[in-house]
Amino acid sequence: MKEDCREEMRCIGMRIAGFRKLRNMTQAELADKLDINKNYLSHIESASANKSISLPMLIRISRVLNVELALLTDIDGIYKSDLKNFWSDMKETFEEIKKLNDDMDKMLEQFEKADKIFSNKKVEE
Repeated sequence: MKEDCREEMRCIGMRIAGFRKLRNMTQAELADKLDINKNYLSHIESASANKSISLPMLIRISRVLNVELALLTDIDGIYKSDLKNFWSDMKETFEEIKKLNDDMDKMLEQFEKADKIFSNKKVEE
């Protein structure tokens, strides 16, 4: 891949990874839906391979992720429009989800403790 395209390919790869995660898909699941190797998808998302991604593959990815192709490829627009806030919003959303998951884990622990206490009282009676 030519050096002059590396940064743009990295941005596209990050967007693909972001939308994949937003759809709660693993790399393996997306690769399976695209009928490609998981390692190839990993290279696409990280732009670490010295390969370029074809337009047909980008179109397939956009369809599977249900994302407009322009959202994956508009390198300049991401900085010039409301889309520049997209990544910040996505990060905040994932941080909120993580906090909710942490809170739910704590609640489950409390329920388990209460269940053990309740179970022990029934046995004593």
